[in-house]
Amino acid sequence: MLDDDLSLRVRRLLSGQHRIDDLDRLYLGQRQRSGNRPAFREVGDFVAHRDGRDKGLLTQTARDVFVSFDVWSLGLRGLEPSRDDIVRAAEANLRLASDEQLRAGCGVGRQTVRKRLTAVIEKTGRGERLKASEIQTLQYLGNHFIWKPAFTGDQLFEEFAAVLRANGLIEDADAAALEGAKAFILLHALAVMHGSAIVLDRGGRARLFAGYANKDRWLEVKVELTMPGFDKPVWAPIAMFYTDLQPEGHCH
Repeated sequence: MLDDDLSLRVRRLLSGQHRIDDLDRLYLGQRQRSGNRPAFREVGDFVAHRDGRDKGLLTQTARDVFVSFDVWSLGLRGLEPSRDDIVRAAEANLRLASDEQLRAGCGVGRQTVRKRLTAVIEKTGRGERLKASEIQTLQYLGNHFIWKPAFTGDQLFEEFAAVLRANGLIEDADAAALEGAKAFILLHALAVMHGSAIVLDRGGRARLFAGYANKDRWLEVKVELTMPGFDKPVWAPIAMFYTDLQPEGHCH
């Protein structure tokens, strides 16, 4: 019965009927069987409960970005990072950094970087001397501000199509019709995230808001992180989800 209902909603979507309740039900009805598709699951979780998100892809990414900036900016605030500060920044940056960034900064691939960092954490905890390669890894991961979005519009759309296909709700022949609904699918994601908030791992909340205040004027969702310890309040709006849509024709 559930899939019959979802199939009806997919048919309406493919025919050009863009109804918010149809997308809501498609996410809610499939988020538990979305497989390894974190962007789809994330939007489905926002549809289910928008206030005070304390887990999920976007929440973890935002928390990592906050840690990365917080530790990197300690010197700007006249503070000396502790070992624990450097370790938590290194762990966050390992999750944030791309494979290309890790190879450029550490000289090796992700798997080797992860092994080195594990060794660094154990050695510094025992007060042991580090190898030159371990120092290089710690200096890069523990002393840089690294940022990335949680996911993009293209990733979300690809996962949306993949989930529908995996659950037998569309076929390959429906690809062109689904492409016609892409803008609606991305605008829906922007709307369900706008006005929500995430809970930071050390308490406090960070607001999510939609807009297009970037050099390319892409519609996006940013998280507003408040940075303590400066003479004046510092807010850092960081993009967590961005699309290839512009405001003309989509906003008023």
